[in-house]
Amino acid sequence: MALKFDIPHGEVERRKDVVRRVWDYKEVDHIPVCFDLKYNPGGITVREELTDKEKQLELRLYNIEKSINEIPDDYIPSCFLNIGCVGVDVAYGAEVFWEDEARNPYIKKEVINKTEDIFKLQKPDVRKDGMFPMFLDLMKYVIKETEGYIPVSCLDNNGITGVACDLLGADRFYMMLLDDEAAMKHLLDMISDTIIEFTDVCIEIAGGINNVTSTDWFYFWTPEGRKGHVSCDASANYGPQMFKKYDIPFNNKIFEKYGAGLLHNCGPNPCGLEYPEHSQNLAGVNLAYKYSKDDFARMKKAYSGKNIIYIIFDNESPEEALSGWKTAMEILSPDVISIPIVFIAEETDDIARLYERYLKVGKEYARRVWR
Repeated sequence: MALKFDIPHGEVERRKDVVRRVWDYKEVDHIPVCFDLKYNPGGITVREELTDKEKQLELRLYNIEKSINEIPDDYIPSCFLNIGCVGVDVAYGAEVFWEDEARNPYIKKEVINKTEDIFKLQKPDVRKDGMFPMFLDLMKYVIKETEGYIPVSCLDNNGITGVACDLLGADRFYMMLLDDEAAMKHLLDMISDTIIEFTDVCIEIAGGINNVTSTDWFYFWTPEGRKGHVSCDASANYGPQMFKKYDIPFNNKIFEKYGAGLLHNCGPNPCGLEYPEHSQNLAGVNLAYKYSKDDFARMKKAYSGKNIIYIIFDNESPEEALSGWKTAMEILSPDVISIPIVFIAEETDDIARLYERYLKVGKEYARRVWR
């Protein structure tokens, strides 16, 4: 077994309960903070991390142990299983392209060259085709080596419309949204079925849905009954009418099966007011601060008292993220709860001190919500 350190299960359960309460807008003493340590002492490249399961697990366990020992509160151990976000694309015939060792791969070119080809597509075998076996092997390996003590993410599936955009190419994808509703819905139906079928296999391997963080890439722990996660990055480029026609019906298949958890869009969010309009009671969203910060004020009323916002600070330093979260609090409180996700790449002895500064904001945020 690769797990060589203790996990404080009782303390972790207490922290999970804080998340459960926050998602339900029930009073807590502070809004939790998600610190995500990205230390890489061995200098493992992105390509090595994504293609070598031993190196990926070594890197994950290094940061999990550091997080348990150094982050004073809120941290819940979890393991991001990552082969890139092209797994569904490749299962449908796309070819992976690595620009260099330091970046995530993408696909070389579109797979569908004309509309009629959509109706000739065959759904892939979710246990055998493309990169699916690679991910399943990674998941089996990690669960075996950690004896299932650490919840794992499912495949970063790129979202239903995201996969369609890759398979068609951006120009054809956006034109088909306007010109060929029947073909587009046929394609989205196939993609969503494939994602669900593969997710079911992942859940089976994990030993049950409560052993995964979410049904997608979101690797921060999400509460029971709300594991469903969807990505909608393509919707940054169209409006609510298209979102209601092409995103909501197919996202609902995910949410109705696994529970309505979170929706991701990096931003901007022209459809942000429509995110809560799914058939299930959407718990909230996770958005990139850089591209979504100007949307918070507009989204506030629609999200008030029911939808949380995880703010992903992936382009900001911890200091910039702290300032950004304070700004978000001023805009959103007391009506909407936001939770910061802060990436920390440089090893430091000041994690506890940095956390205390975030905790101060988290306590003030809670005071405003439940005053």
